Amino acid sequence: MADIKDKISRSQVPLHDGSASQRLTRQHFALYRGYLDGVSEAQLHASYGDSGGDVRSTRRLIAALRDMLSVLARRAQDIEAAHLLRLRPGSIPSTPAELAASAPSLEAFRERVDPDGVFGEAELLALYREAHPADASPAVDRRTARNMRLRRRQADALARMEATLVHDPKPEHPVDGWFEPAVAARLAAAGIETISDLIALVERRGHRWHTAVPRLGPKGAQRIVDWLQLHADALGHRLSQLALVPRRQWAADAPARPAADGDTVAVAPLEAVRVPAPLDGSSGTNRASGGNCRLRTDIEAITAWLDARSASEHTRRAYRREAERLLLWALVEQNKPLSSLTSLDCCDYVHTFLVNPPPARWVAKERVERCLAGWRPFAGPLSDRSRETARAILNAMCQWLVEVGYLATNPFSGLERAATPPVFDAETRSLHFEQWKYVFDAVTRPQYTFTEHRDRLALLLAYATGLRRGELASATTDMLSVGRLAGVDAPVWRLSVSPASRGRRSRSVLLPPIVIEALQDNLAMRGLPGALDCPEGTPLLAQARSGGSITPDGIGKLFKAIFASAAAAAEKEAPGSGRRLALASTHWLRHTHSAHALAQGADIVQIGKGLGHASLTTTSLYLQDGGSRRLLGVERLLRETLALGSSSESA
Repeated sequence: MADIKDKISRSQVPLHDGSASQRLTRQHFALYRGYLDGVSEAQLHASYGDSGGDVRSTRRLIAALRDMLSVLARRAQDIEAAHLLRLRPGSIPSTPAELAASAPSLEAFRERVDPDGVFGEAELLALYREAHPADASPAVDRRTARNMRLRRRQADALARMEATLVHDPKPEHPVDGWFEPAVAARLAAAGIETISDLIALVERRGHRWHTAVPRLGPKGAQRIVDWLQLHADALGHRLSQLALVPRRQWAADAPARPAADGDTVAVAPLEAVRVPAPLDGSSGTNRASGGNCRLRTDIEAITAWLDARSASEHTRRAYRREAERLLLWALVEQNKPLSSLTSLDCCDYVHTFLVNPPPARWVAKERVERCLAGWRPFAGPLSDRSRETARAILNAMCQWLVEVGYLATNPFSGLERAATPPVFDAETRSLHFEQWKYVFDAVTRPQYTFTEHRDRLALLLAYATGLRRGELASATTDMLSVGRLAGVDAPVWRLSVSPASRGRRSRSVLLPPIVIEALQDNLAMRGLPGALDCPEGTPLLAQARSGGSITPDGIGKLFKAIFASAAAAAEKEAPGSGRRLALASTHWLRHTHSAHALAQGADIVQIGKGLGHASLTTTSLYLQDGGSRRLLGVERLLRETLALGSSSESA
């Protein structure tokens, strides 16, 4: 019998209309057990079927399982199981109610037993009661008991087959033995041959791992993840929560990778790196004497600098990246704390290491979240400009650490520049009127969907105010107010801009009537009242589905799509004219707003206040010779653009 069982376990199992074989799983037996218990095919399909198909696929699977189990039972010389497992649901009624329901009507019994009318009424009733006893009769009890025994034998037969045939997946098993041929082929195309390869991909790429697999969408990926979770015990691996939910749903205290063993320093993010006591910086050779500084270790010093000098989240990320890279390089490559670095060490870091970090240890093959094991601090070698940025940031950090009494000297002081910083040129990062016309045409429609109207409003708002993308994303109707302005008869709308980060002042910007008209229309499309009557927190620029605020990254993508469309239109009319438009970003609208307003004669002090510049030196960079451009005031330019758009639509 053991030889027969081995032969069965190695045999192929034709499932899904006789297509490529798969191993029988406990889910197959759960499906067939539900079928024998009389569960409806629709419910079985909802519980066990392929959500991409209909109930017919589950019906075919049940038929294939019935034939296959019968064949394998006979092969195992289990004739009883072969017979019992082919019985269809309802063929073994188990309750008196089911028995009564199976009895024919008296008329049907007459037609079957006495079609010629030989028996009288009383005789026919006696025959009927004998063939179909009443519920309380001993015959019914005997039949009920017999059927219950039969059902138990059927369940035992299925359990015997399950114990003999079922397989638990193992990490080393090929994927084509566990997934449908089409799914297995897609996984193979992505280089996934075994279940362990699949688990590694899911953990490495996280929630959107399926983007690395050709022709595998979110629904198919979710079914695979559900399967991996279902067999977690057999596989010896439970997927981490970070691989199961989107990045935006991660908890703030999401677990990071485990610490390295012993005194080995692993390449890990600043918040996860584990530094042995001899390398933590508490006794660095460049530590300031006197002991007046309360900062004990290098990580404490870096964190304090980030807290004191990071002007925004974006700036903090940039500062943290450079400090993190330097700290890890000092610990891993130099085997010394950051507070022991010398000028020669820093020169080697900027002019040698950053030019080409060793890929095996330092460069990530793909984008990986910071808390995952595959994270690395570099995406590749740094350009001269990026190395100069790193040098400037680290020089500022070490100088601050000297000022607070943590370091004795600044090892980056006097270090040669990696590149000459480029001179800002508003001319090359703002739009000519003709370019602005292409951009405006890209959002102009005879009729608008909500998304199209929202994109048009975003363009008008960004050009009219010069707001940064983070400020555009956070703008709400609560920030609007109406007042009077000297020399202007109509009410004037203002938008208060709260500082997105420390170091910036609150300010307000004027909104032209055209922007207000577009905003009121957009609010109406959302089913909201006027701008001043909206619920608290209503965003000026809303997502189409949820109505919530668009993220700063979403604002950037929105404008990149607009510029790409404008570039394509410009290329059709004059090849080569769309190249600069294709390079444009959200910040170009800020430059365009400033350059156009200043060229029209606006006061540089007021423009600087509206932009949130701390120094007029920054605002003066937008001053250009206006003779080469057809520049108009913001409101007048918007009016003229609208007029041109209207005439082109009527034409």
